[in-house]
Amino acid sequence: MCRIAFLFLVSVVLARPDTIQAQSFGSATWILEARDVVSNFGLDADASGSVYMSGRVPSGNEIHWSDGTVFVPEHNRTFLARVAADGIVRWVRPGTRSGESYWPDAIHTVVAQGAHVWTNEGAVRGGFVTGSRWGNFGGILINRFSENGDSLQATYLAGPVDDLYDAPGYFLGLGEDDDGNMYAAGHYIDTLRLNPMHVLVPRERGLNQYVFLAAYSPEGSVRWVHGMAGSSGGLRGNDSDRINGYIWPAKPAFDVDAQGNTYLGGFFRKGTVFAAGQPDSVRLEKSGAIVVSYDRAGQLRWLRTGSELGVEADWPSLRPNRMAVPWSLAVSDDGELVLQWSVPYDRRGIHVTVGDTAFWEGSGSNGIFELITRHAPDGSLRWVRRLTASESVDLTEIAMDRQGHVYVGGSYWGHQVQIEDTVLTNGSALGPITQTGLLVHYDAEGDVARTLLVTGPRYSMVSGIAPMPGGELYVAGFALEDRRGPDQIILGVDTLAIRPGRSKAFLAKYGPLTTARESNHERPVNRLQIAHYPNPFARAATIAYELQNTSHVVLRIYDILGRELAVLVDERQSAGSHSAMLDASAWPSGIYLYRLEAGNQVATGRLVRRK
Repeated sequence: MCRIAFLFLVSVVLARPDTIQAQSFGSATWILEARDVVSNFGLDADASGSVYMSGRVPSGNEIHWSDGTVFVPEHNRTFLARVAADGIVRWVRPGTRSGESYWPDAIHTVVAQGAHVWTNEGAVRGGFVTGSRWGNFGGILINRFSENGDSLQATYLAGPVDDLYDAPGYFLGLGEDDDGNMYAAGHYIDTLRLNPMHVLVPRERGLNQYVFLAAYSPEGSVRWVHGMAGSSGGLRGNDSDRINGYIWPAKPAFDVDAQGNTYLGGFFRKGTVFAAGQPDSVRLEKSGAIVVSYDRAGQLRWLRTGSELGVEADWPSLRPNRMAVPWSLAVSDDGELVLQWSVPYDRRGIHVTVGDTAFWEGSGSNGIFELITRHAPDGSLRWVRRLTASESVDLTEIAMDRQGHVYVGGSYWGHQVQIEDTVLTNGSALGPITQTGLLVHYDAEGDVARTLLVTGPRYSMVSGIAPMPGGELYVAGFALEDRRGPDQIILGVDTLAIRPGRSKAFLAKYGPLTTARESNHERPVNRLQIAHYPNPFARAATIAYELQNTSHVVLRIYDILGRELAVLVDERQSAGSHSAMLDASAWPSGIYLYRLEAGNQVATGRLVRRK
């Protein structure tokens, strides 16, 4: 069989009723609802299947759980709840600290892998330092609870002075190994004191943010800490080391495997030193995206740049805010790594290359380019996937289970979202901007296995994902009431109760993906071979394809909204190589989509016209 050279190939979604659809998650095993919870940030489950969920409540409001539990929060307005594997609330505890600002009043990360439950409180997960000397964000508490909800320890991470509200503001991530050691990562400003024996003072003073990585014993004592601070010679316009961007809420680019190896990703400036004082320390010669790993003793294992991971964006040396940076990550116990990359772009567009695949976004407006990449333990690229929406996609959560399946969650803005060969529509009109909760389940090969939407109100989000060893999955999220939205929240195929309050959070448990469903998503052996070139093109482009058998072929062209513009082919064709030319000389610059149907096979792609 004659092979076609793939010059450029990107899967897209066309807004047509006959578009291939991914499997829905189906009905949940159970759903627990919590009225008047305006946000939930942390989610994790222990080996018994009990799940721990944190969140925030408006001042003066009670939490009414759908199992009949009522919780009256204290003045700090935060909570940590333990829910048994059967969906019944076992206990709810208030947060440890309080404050007047919004952000300090939040329990963000929850880790529940051992006999203890760890949380961090007061973190700024996606934010920046503004206003006063420390941004008025306050310090950070790392809390340790027993599985019965008893407070065992609250460790305060302080700035250069003792005042509770004159301290660094950070985003903080927690993780735990199989021996119960806990690891923390985040930002500090000027000075960070974990205890009198462990103080980080960077070489530069001022309001720059620097990254720290710390390890604690199961009893809560500090084992070691590293500070990573760059020099003033960093990229202009982006002079801060960052492990997260302004995404709310957001899992930081930080994770820990079962052996205690830590993984940290983000933007680091020229001159940053990793593992300072160690024989194998590394100093960056230029600013850029970095993923670094340390072992459980705090020794540097490896460091990889974005380029070494195969991900590069156009104009990184001239426009640092367009650099492809891993904003969140997850790791498997055998070292497989999945990264979520965000690349801001403006009206001039952005060009991103991942391995041998090139992506172009030139929509004529500002936005965020979202990519998911999967890497082998040696850093080599296994697969790349992109999510797009009629407005934008905000991915804030990422997780990987023991079977190597990948889960990404967050929300999208607009009428519809495009995921490989699938289009998902939230039912809203094209005009109003709606935020819809989104969860995508990829199998180990990167094929879309299941999808989940949270629709109904104008604003909803998936904000927690916790896969279990047996394949079960816990999913948390919330919806904010809007008087212009409907009264019901639709979670996949399930309808939540009518919202009597201002907002509602949910916690749902889903069963494992069945073998029958997995077989529905296996890629066919004899897939359509298709390529398009040149891309971008000025006046005309060629779409070439290879037919396995004699088939009736239809080749249609659409605009980015899914409106049909032309039919290039509509006839029966013999097996072998064929091509069709698109003459777009009279069309405006922009993105054009095509759909090729040959018998029962479908292939899609995207072309970009630049005059």
